[in-house]
Amino acid sequence: AVESSRMLVSSRETVFFAAGTIFVLFLISFQLHSSASTQAQGMLGSQVARCTKSSMRAFQANAASWASPSRTTGRKWFATHRQSVVRAKKEDEPQGHQDGRPRREPTEKEKRIMEYQQNAPKLSFAEEAKSLVTFGNGYGVISTITKDDYPGGAVVMYAPDDDGLPAFSFSTMSGHTQDLMKNSKASLTVTTNDFKGAADARVNLVGDIEKITDEEELKKYREIFIKKHPNAFWVNFGDFLVYRMTSLKHIRFVGGFARAANIQPGEYLEASADPVMEFAEKIAGHMNDDHQDATKLIMQHQMGLECETAEIKNVDRLGMTVFVTVKQPDETVSSPFKLRVGFPEEAPDRVGVRNMLKRMTMEAASALKAEAEEGEEEEAAAAPSSSSSTSS
Repeated sequence: AVESSRMLVSSRETVFFAAGTIFVLFLISFQLHSSASTQAQGMLGSQVARCTKSSMRAFQANAASWASPSRTTGRKWFATHRQSVVRAKKEDEPQGHQDGRPRREPTEKEKRIMEYQQNAPKLSFAEEAKSLVTFGNGYGVISTITKDDYPGGAVVMYAPDDDGLPAFSFSTMSGHTQDLMKNSKASLTVTTNDFKGAADARVNLVGDIEKITDEEELKKYREIFIKKHPNAFWVNFGDFLVYRMTSLKHIRFVGGFARAANIQPGEYLEASADPVMEFAEKIAGHMNDDHQDATKLIMQHQMGLECETAEIKNVDRLGMTVFVTVKQPDETVSSPFKLRVGFPEEAPDRVGVRNMLKRMTMEAASALKAEAEEGEEEEAAAAPSSSSSTSS
C-alpha cells in the first residue's frame, strides 16, 4: 500500500484511489454480512469466494489493476471498477423494460393475438425507414458539430434523392452551415408527419453532409429540392448553398414500441420505398373519419377483439397498423394500444388497398354473421332439452 501511494502523482488521484478502496471494502463487508456463512476468514481470497456472483466477476475483472496501481491512476481505477460492477449486475438481471410488477399468465385469446402479431406481414426495417424519409413532409432535425465540439440541432427542410439520401438548401448565415463548412459529420432525424410520442416512427441518418460544387449536380439537386418544396424560391439565391449527404455511415430506426433496429447503409440504399405509404395518411384519414365501424369488424374477425375504438395509424402494401381501445373487465376502457393487421395478399397501390379493405370488411361481416347464427342455432337446440329436464 505504501509503495502504491508513492506511485500516485497527485493528491486528487490519491483521493480517488482511496475512495475506490473504501468502496471495495464496503462491498466485501456487506456481502459477508448478508452471507449464510458462519465465519469470516481473514484472507481476501476467502472473502471474495463468499461474494455474490456479480461481485466475483467484478473482482476478477479488476484483479490486474488492483495488483498494479502504477498502470492506472486512482480515478481510472475507480471508474473501471464501477463499470465492471454495473456490467456484472446487468448480466444477472432480466433484460428489457422491467417495472417490477407481478405478471399474470396471458389468456388463450391473448396468446392467439400475440402469435398473430409475431407472424403478421410487415415491411423490413430498411423499407420502412426509407419510406419514412421519402414520403415525409420534408422537415427534419439536423445535428452538426459546433465550434465548441458539441452537437447542435436545427429544424431544416430536406429533399430525398433517388437513393433516399437528403439534400438541403442552406443559407450561408445559418449556424449549421458554418458547422458543416468546418466538419461534414452530421445526422438528420425524420419523424412521421403526425408524430405525437414514443409509439410513432422516426429514423436517424448518420453520415457526411457536404456542399455541392459541380454545376451539373447543383442543377440536379436544386430541381430535387424544388420538387419536394415547390415554394422554396430562395434555392437559386446566391447566398444559399446546396448540400447533400454524400456518405451514409449508420441508420437508427424506431418504428414504435418493440420495433427498433440499427440498419446497415447497404440495406437502406438497396431497399425501395413502399409505394402505398405515399398515400397512407389519406387512406387512414378517410377510414378513420367515415368507416371506423368497418375497421372494428376487421379487428373483431382477425383478432377476436370487440373494440371501443379502432383508428388506422399507418398503411402499407402488406397491411395496416391500428390503434385500438377495448372495454376491460371492470367496465373501464383501456389505453390505446397498437396492433398489426396483415392483408391476405399484397396491395400494390392506392386502389389495391381500397379494394383490399372492402374485401376484408365483407369477409369479416359474413364470418361474424355466420358465427352469430350458429350460436343462435345451438341455443335453440339446447332449449327443449333444458325445458324437458325442468318438467321432469
